[in-house]
Amino acid sequence: MAKWLDIKGPVVADTVYADSTLVAKDVAFTLPGIEFLTADVQAMGNMTVPLIGLLENMELSITKIGVDNGLRRMNRLEKQSFEFRWVQNVVKSDGSTATEGCKAFVRTMPGSFPELGVEVGSATEAENAYNVTRLQIYANGVEICCVDRLAQILRINGKDYMSQINNLL
Repeated sequence: MAKWLDIKGPVVADTVYADSTLVAKDVAFTLPGIEFLTADVQAMGNMTVPLIGLLENMELSITKIGVDNGLRRMNRLEKQSFEFRWVQNVVKSDGSTATEGCKAFVRTMPGSFPELGVEVGSATEAENAYNVTRLQIYANGVEICCVDRLAQILRINGKDYMSQINNLL
């Protein structure tokens, strides 16, 4: 059994596309996590269990520097599809280094219109928030997860957690 894993290092660069148009480079973004609704059951007292298939709201945030056409395009008050691409450094088991590509595809509905902080001598920063209906993440060409709330898809590491539920409906 190998005792060494490739070490994933810092992100070198990233890009953001809104509906297939490049809107930003080298931005900070936070992809949503997947949080399940829970229920309490009786098992030697109360025990909280996750309800697989029922999700809390999923929110995407993108922090963009500067007011430009990219920010304008990102702030449309309608559904949008975003594609995120980023490159991370990797240290391999033999000590060599390489780069690895990651991608995320996110479908959104408007969440809010950002406030702009303007200060002389500082860059203008806007934090955009969106409600997510679909999230799909790949690392080095391998799908990590796919959640599509409207199509009832919940696939994590290749396992479809909604198939049994959908087959019973």
